[in-house]
Amino acid sequence: MESMQVLAEVMRGLLGEGDDLAWWQAGVRAAVVFAGTWALLRLAGRRAFGQKSSFDLCIVLLLGAVLSRAVVGATSFPAAFAAALVLVLLHRAVGWLSSRSPGFDRATGGDALDLMRAGELDGERLRGAMLTEEDLKANLRATLQTDSFDDLSRVVLERDGKVTFVRARDAGQAVPPRSATAAVARGNGVPVRASGASGASGTTR
Repeated sequence: MESMQVLAEVMRGLLGEGDDLAWWQAGVRAAVVFAGTWALLRLAGRRAFGQKSSFDLCIVLLLGAVLSRAVVGATSFPAAFAAALVLVLLHRAVGWLSSRSPGFDRATGGDALDLMRAGELDGERLRGAMLTEEDLKANLRATLQTDSFDDLSRVVLERDGKVTFVRARDAGQAVPPRSATAAVARGNGVPVRASGASGASGTTR
């Protein structure tokens, strides 16, 4: 019993109490919270980093908010880590249910939204997603280095908020705009040089 009291006194001296902390006590608290957060995120699994759905983002933000209070002494360590553990277990439970129930998965994560119809951008869906054509062009330049939607069959707003561009099947045969005469495509493992005038495939070597 006395040893437990001694340990409690040592921990109190290292971590401090309340929000009246020395600078080094705040540093010790930060190190302890870092180690505890790392362990909790390992328990949460890779979904929290890989999926990035609205629910996953909510859990990560709440973990940061709860555990930051332990660093500055606004909340005791047991209370902060107990709340964080509940959040992690809730995250795992939702992930488990989502992997087994498509309906539950759609309810928590939503559905992907196709922003293109019949080869044209759907203005109504763009407005519903609060996106503009310029937003899509910025993503298009970053991913495919082009401003044109002509070679695309689909533009999809994914559940995590990212935009995916799907090329049309015959788009791979189009001549790249930067250097048509020197462009080299690869079909069936054989290099094919594209002609500059018509964009058709040249002789196969």
